[in-house]
Amino acid sequence: MSTTNEHDGVAVDLLAVDLGKTGARGRWRSGGEVREAAGPGVVGLAAADGVEQVVGVVRSLTGALGLDGSRVGVLAVGLVGYHAASARREALAAALLDQVADTVVLTGDVTTTFVGAVGDRPAVVVAAGTGAVALAADGAGRTAVRDGWGFLLGDDGSGYAVGRAGLRAALEHRDGRGGSAALERAATRRFGDLAGLPSAVHSAEHPSRLVASFARDVADAARAGDDAAVRIWAEAGAALARTAVAARDAVDPGLPVCLAGGLAEVGPLLTEPFAAAVGGTVLPAAGTSLDGAETLARQAWSGGPGTVLADQVTVTSRTGRVAGTLRTTPEPADDTPSGTGHAVGTLRTTPEPADDTRVEVIGALATEGVRDDLLDLDERDTGSVLRELWEAEATVAPALLQVVPTVAAAVDDIADRLRGGGRMFYLGAGTPGRLAFVDASELPPTYGTPAELVRALPAGGVEAMVQAREGAEDDGPAGAAMVREAGVGPQDVVVGISASGRTPYVLHGLAAAAEVGALTVAVSNNEGARASAGADHAIEVPTGPEVISGSTRLKAGSAQKMLLGALSTAVMVRLGKTHGPFMVDMQASNIKLRDRAVRMVQRVAGCDAAAATAALEESGWSTKVAVVQLLGGVPSDQARTALAEGDGSVRGALARAGGEPR
Repeated sequence: MSTTNEHDGVAVDLLAVDLGKTGARGRWRSGGEVREAAGPGVVGLAAADGVEQVVGVVRSLTGALGLDGSRVGVLAVGLVGYHAASARREALAAALLDQVADTVVLTGDVTTTFVGAVGDRPAVVVAAGTGAVALAADGAGRTAVRDGWGFLLGDDGSGYAVGRAGLRAALEHRDGRGGSAALERAATRRFGDLAGLPSAVHSAEHPSRLVASFARDVADAARAGDDAAVRIWAEAGAALARTAVAARDAVDPGLPVCLAGGLAEVGPLLTEPFAAAVGGTVLPAAGTSLDGAETLARQAWSGGPGTVLADQVTVTSRTGRVAGTLRTTPEPADDTPSGTGHAVGTLRTTPEPADDTRVEVIGALATEGVRDDLLDLDERDTGSVLRELWEAEATVAPALLQVVPTVAAAVDDIADRLRGGGRMFYLGAGTPGRLAFVDASELPPTYGTPAELVRALPAGGVEAMVQAREGAEDDGPAGAAMVREAGVGPQDVVVGISASGRTPYVLHGLAAAAEVGALTVAVSNNEGARASAGADHAIEVPTGPEVISGSTRLKAGSAQKMLLGALSTAVMVRLGKTHGPFMVDMQASNIKLRDRAVRMVQRVAGCDAAAATAALEESGWSTKVAVVQLLGGVPSDQARTALAEGDGSVRGALARAGGEPR
């Protein structure tokens, strides 16, 4: 690991922090000087006072490192609860910027474990400590996290699970129900009279940490030959292997696997059954979670390549030295050879005034925010719940009105492409994909367009329209493949829709479209969305936190539905598919629509129902032809010719036929 902390000739000191439930470690590095310190861990960011807990531990470590009263250049923290409490990241980043560092890197402890263990290479890393979680990542930006559900619901094979199994064996032996005499003796040495053990555990401030502390005694007993203890470690290895395989299979069954974290230090008792159960390649851990945190700190400062885990990292800055946006540049899957570890993450810099204290956070997306005024929503009466939902929806139209100029420019460019023979494709996953599918499928009957003019390319295919396949949104290469399989070319248009603005399926699809020169339009519900970068038209409609946090089928979905409906309708208007407020290219394919066609012709041509019906029958129930026929005083074949010469516009056709437009 390089010890040069310099960028553009400016030296910087780095502080890396590995913050787990059981303990915390810090490493400060400035040039060739290195200091390390350790302290107690925390429950995590997800605790009620999680922000205060984390800041307190970091401040305690800075004191132990002799840094009291001084700021550091870059602070990187791998912490428990980063994913579970995403809404608190911004507050944590702001507090650390205010009290500790000029640039702050936040991520989960599993991410720093991953980076420390295998660096930038695609792999699966199981982080086993008090808890247990696996993270898989490939070179194309796909990731999967498995377990990490906490000691009450998951963390299979963790230090807590081992400690709990050991204590159960101790109590079973005390009761005469089998168990292990060796573990009963070890538990008595550690906790005293076992009659008081349940009370000690249940009254502990951090029960999982207390129970996990017994794992070391289980290891000692296993090394001394206790069969029950050996079996507990074997079961833990098998459980961790199941978690690793689940993560691996979700991304790429060929990925190598690595067991890392404090629990792995027990050695063959755990690693051998783990390797036997995993199968395939098992990598040794090259470094620790603290090493991973330092690597991320160095990358944040240098602006060098990010990791294959760019989506797992938040970077913030208050100095303008680094804008604090760790973003992924979408690349086609075939540009990333399998196994190369090619990084798709880049740290983009945006110079800002030195006194600018604006905090820009990736990961704490507004659409994922939590409305603190709704923490009692489930306790309110039904009428109150409905009012909150509809009052939130009332903010959508004003947000859309703010982007009229941006959407108008996109509409004009789209119409030009389609007028020249191009097609339009919608890309979306989940709710955006379904909304796009509905919009595209309704255009042919409404405006008489061919089905291939506007198509939806939803993640997971058409089947996902009737049965949700939410995981499909993470398959970036599938988005690029969809675009290529559709034969998108330079005359075409691709519109990517993503509430977060960071959906891999959409990002890769837009990148593939841009490669062939297609017009790209990015629609998102967050400001500074990654999808906006490089798009010909970036439409950002910030709808903010949802009433139900993260449920973007609500306000964000309404904004997407309204925007797509308006965008496609405005394009149809520009293409001459309407005359005034009338859909004169409508396919009169049923009784209701034929009745509508008669009324339209009556209103536009100023004739009675009989004349309108006769003209429609002569024109083959083409409303547009019937209108030109009546207003221009020409037979239907001449009306068709005039429309063709007038680019399909009723007004253009009438100018050629000598009629009076109305």
